[in-house]
Amino acid sequence: MSITADASGREILPATVVPEHYTLELTPDLESFTFDGIVHADVKIVHATSTIVVNAYELDIKAARVQLTRIKTEATLPASSITYDDKLQQATLHFDQELPADAQARVTIEFQGIHNDKMAGFYRSSYADPDGTKKFMVVTQFEATDARRCLPCWDEPALKATFDVILNVQKDLSALSNMNIVSEDAHPTLASHKTVKFARTPVMSTYLLALAVGDFEYIQAKTAPNCPALPNQVTVRIYTTRGLSNQGKFALGCAVRILEYFSAVFGEPYPLPKMDMMAVPDFSAGAMENWGLVTYRTAAILFDDKKSTALAKERVAGIVSHELAHQWFGNLVTMQWWNELWLNEGFATFVGTLAIARHLFPEWDSFVAFVGNDMARALTLDAMRSSHPIEVPVKSPAEISQIFDAISYSKGASVIRMLSSWLTEDVFLAGVRKYIQRLKYRNAATTDLWAALSEASGMDVGEFMTLWTQKVGYPVITAERQGNAVTVKQARFLSTGDATADEDETVWWCPLAPYVGGEPTNSASVVLKQKEGTFALPAKPTAVPVDFYKLNLDQANFYRVQYAAADLARLGEAVEHGLVPTADRVGLVSDVFALAAAGYSSTVDALALLSHFKGEQEYIVLEAIAAKLSQVKTVWAMEPEPVADQLAALQRSIFAPTAHAMGWEYPDGESHLDGLKRQLAIGQAGMAGDKELVAQAKARFARFIQGDTHAIHPNLRGAVYAIVLRHSSVSPAAKGGEPHSAELEAVKAIWENESTPMDQRLAALGALGHVQDSTLLAGLLEYAMDESKVRPQDVMYPLRSVAANARAGGRALAWKFVQQRWDELYARYQQSLSLLAHCVAIAGDFASAEFAETEVEGFFAGKDTKAVDRALMQTLEKIRAQAAWLERDRAPVQAWLAENVQN
Repeated sequence: MSITADASGREILPATVVPEHYTLELTPDLESFTFDGIVHADVKIVHATSTIVVNAYELDIKAARVQLTRIKTEATLPASSITYDDKLQQATLHFDQELPADAQARVTIEFQGIHNDKMAGFYRSSYADPDGTKKFMVVTQFEATDARRCLPCWDEPALKATFDVILNVQKDLSALSNMNIVSEDAHPTLASHKTVKFARTPVMSTYLLALAVGDFEYIQAKTAPNCPALPNQVTVRIYTTRGLSNQGKFALGCAVRILEYFSAVFGEPYPLPKMDMMAVPDFSAGAMENWGLVTYRTAAILFDDKKSTALAKERVAGIVSHELAHQWFGNLVTMQWWNELWLNEGFATFVGTLAIARHLFPEWDSFVAFVGNDMARALTLDAMRSSHPIEVPVKSPAEISQIFDAISYSKGASVIRMLSSWLTEDVFLAGVRKYIQRLKYRNAATTDLWAALSEASGMDVGEFMTLWTQKVGYPVITAERQGNAVTVKQARFLSTGDATADEDETVWWCPLAPYVGGEPTNSASVVLKQKEGTFALPAKPTAVPVDFYKLNLDQANFYRVQYAAADLARLGEAVEHGLVPTADRVGLVSDVFALAAAGYSSTVDALALLSHFKGEQEYIVLEAIAAKLSQVKTVWAMEPEPVADQLAALQRSIFAPTAHAMGWEYPDGESHLDGLKRQLAIGQAGMAGDKELVAQAKARFARFIQGDTHAIHPNLRGAVYAIVLRHSSVSPAAKGGEPHSAELEAVKAIWENESTPMDQRLAALGALGHVQDSTLLAGLLEYAMDESKVRPQDVMYPLRSVAANARAGGRALAWKFVQQRWDELYARYQQSLSLLAHCVAIAGDFASAEFAETEVEGFFAGKDTKAVDRALMQTLEKIRAQAAWLERDRAPVQAWLAENVQN
C-alpha cells in the first residue's frame, strides 16, 4: 500500500521514487482538443518497491514501463496494472517484481489528455482574429497542482527536475516552452506537422513548466549588451494573437529594464537565454510566472498608449514586475511546500513594488500606493477570525488554492517591508543576496531566509519575525500622551472588536517609529516588545505650529494605532498644516475608519476627521478617503433616503472642488498622479450627483458614441460610463416588453467591440451594473453568463457592479442569482477556485446578522464547500461585523449627517 500523506496530513507522494529528469513529447490537436503524450522520467529508486506512484488527473494512461539503468541487463518491466485514485489525483503503476533501492531507472508512460476549457492544465483558449475568424490556442496553467493534467509526474514543489520538451505541432503554428528552440524539423510521419525541440531547462518544479501552441506574432528587444549585472544578453519577446503585438511595447520596455535591475539588485544574473511573455485571451488569474514563458491575461500585459488608461499602465508595470521577480523568488529559489507560499508571493509583491519605486517610475510613489492598496487589503483580511497565519498548514489541492490570497501576497509583502525598513534597505538586500546564492536551484524554508538576513544584519531576525509569520492577526496599539511621555498598549485587533483573552495571547514585536512635530525620531530605540510600555517624546521643534506626534512613520509597520481623543485632534490639525507625510495620511484615514467599523471608536469621529482633509491634493490620500466613504455607503446603503443623500453630499463636498478646479481636459506634461486625481475626483463627485459634472458627462458621452473619440479622455471613460448609467432615466416597458436604456446598450456595444483595448472594454463591462432598473439589472446577470458575450474569467466585473447597486435592487438580485445558478457556477469555476470564491463573496455587502444565518448559512448547508470554505467563513464574518457596525452607529451617524452635511 502506498503512503499518500506525511505526519502533517499533507497529500503527498510516497518517498520511494524521486524524479531527476523528464523528457516530454506532446502532440496537441487543436480540432479534437486532445493531446497524445509520452514521458520518459529518469528517477532514483530510494526505497525498494514494486509500485511507482505519480500524480495524474484527467489523463488516460495507455501503457507504462520501467527500465533499470546503469546495470548490465537494463531490463524493461511493463506495468502489470495501473490503478487510479481520483480523489488524491494519483496513478499507481504496479510491477511484477521489486525495483531495488538506490537503483537508477527510466519510467516511460504513454498517455492521452484533453485540452479543457477550464483554464487549468494544458487548456484551450478561443479568440477571434482581426478578420473575425474564430481560432483556438492551447496553453498551460499548472500552479498550484495542475501539471498532473498534462503529464504523469511528481507534482510537488520540492521534487525538482530538469525537462527536455518536444512538441509536435501543425507547420503553420508556433510552439513555445520555457527554453529556447534548438531544432525545428519536419515530423517523421505526420506530413502536416513539425517537431519542435527545446533546450533543457534548469532544475525546476513541475508547476513552472509551460507550453503554448497557436498562431502568434511577437515583438522583441534585448537587454543591454554591456550590462555588468547581466553579461549574457537576454532576448525578451511579447507574444500575442494576430494584430495585438504593438500593444505589448510598454510591457516589453518594462521587462528589459526589470531583468537588468533585478540581476543587479539580487547579485545573480537572470539565468535563461530568453524571456517570453504571452497574452492569453482566457486566463483565470492575472499572470503566471512560468520560468522563461510568463503568461498573462490580456489586460495585464497589453497597453495602448493612445487609448488605454493611466491605471492600466500602472497595472501592467506592476504585474510584469511581480512576475519577473518570481524568476528569482519562486523559480530560482522555491518554497519547500505550499505552506510557505509567501516566500514566493510576498517577496514578489514587495520587490516588484521596489523595482517600480526605485527604478522604473519613482514619480508614481509606489510604496505610498502600497499602503493604500496591498497593506490595506492585508489589514482588512487579517482582522478576521477566519484569517490564517502567513505560514499556514495546507494539505490538499483545494486548501492550497485558497491561500493565494491577501495574506500570502499582501501581508507577506507588508512584513517584508517592515523588516526592510527596520534593517535598512541596503542591509536587507544584502541578506537577500545571501539567501539567493545559498539556495539557488534548491528549495527553501522561512528559517533559511531568517538565517541569511541575520548574517547580513548581525541581529537574530527570526527571534522577532517568527511571530509575524506563524501567528494569525496583528495588534492595535493604543497611544495616549501625558506631557512628553506616551503610554502604549498592544492587543489583537479584530474587525468585530471583541478579542477574547485566548485570542489575545500573542505579544508582537512592534517598532513604534514615532514622528514628532514634523520630524522622525531615532526609531531604532523605540520598540514595543511587551503588552504595555512608555516612551519619551523629544521637544517639538520651535518652528512647528502644532505639538503633535504620530506613530508608525511611513506606515512601515503592520499594525493599527488608536490615539487618545486629544492626540487625534492635534494630529488632525497637523494634517491641515501639511506636517504629516503622504503615507502617514493614508494610514491615518485607514486606521480611523477601521477602528470605527470594529467598534473601538465611533464612525462619527472618523467622519469628523475628514474635515481636516478638505484641502487634500494628493491622489493616493484621496483614493484612500474614497475607499473608506465607499465602505460606509455600502453598509448604510439601505438606510432611509435622507441618510443616503447626505452621504452623497459629503462625498461631493470632498471631491467636487477638485473636479471643477481640474476640469475635463488633460494638459500636456501633466504628472501621472495628477491625471489619476482628475479621474478619481470627477468619478467620485459625478457618481455622487454633482449636477454640473453629470450634465458634462452626458453631453460628452453623447458625442463619444457618435464617433467623437476626443470627447472623453481615455482615463475618464470608465467614470463617464458609470456616471451616465447611474443618472440616466430608463424608458418604461412597452406592453409585453422590457424597460429600455439607450445608454446601457451603447456601453454594452463598447464592451462587445473587440477592436477596443481590453482595459477600456473592461471599464465598460464593469460600469453596466450602475443602470437604475432592477429588470435591466437582472437581465445583465443573464447576459454575463452568456459565454458568447462575456468570457467566464470576466463574469465578476458585471456581477460585482450589479451587487454594488443596492438601492436599485442589485444587491439582492446578485445574491439570488448566485443561489439559483450555484450548480452552474460551481461546475464552471471548480478548477478556478479564486473565481468561485468571488461568487461566494457576493453576499458580503449585506449588513444583517439574520441574513448571514438564514440566507448564507442556510443556502450552503449540506453543500460541498471544501473548495471555498475560507471564502465562506470570511463572507459570514464580514456580514456579521457590518451588521454590528450599523446597529451600533446608525443613530449617531444619522444625527451627525443631519447636523453637519447640507444636501
